[in-house]
Amino acid sequence: MAQPLLSILNDLNEKISILAQEKISLKDRIKELEAENDDLKSLLKESENKLKKALTDVEFLTMSHRLADNPDSIIATRRHIARLIRTIDNCISMIKEE
Repeated sequence: MAQPLLSILNDLNEKISILAQEKISLKDRIKELEAENDDLKSLLKESENKLKKALTDVEFLTMSHRLADNPDSIIATRRHIARLIRTIDNCISMIKEE
């Protein structure tokens, strides 16, 4: 037997309401996931920067150990290299000013 038109419209209206609510909840979930994604991107960038710094430190320490035979000369070599780096940085800044 055929349902009356009003009953069909009421069922359709209920389903539309359910879909509208689901759409709203999905939009909210998208916003949450986008915020989480942004947080994770910044965390990844921070981790990449820390990794670059750590790799530079490892390279520096490896080089300093290759240059020196004992711990005292390692310290002196590190200081000398640090001085050279500061001198180079100063030279670069002076060139940029000109």
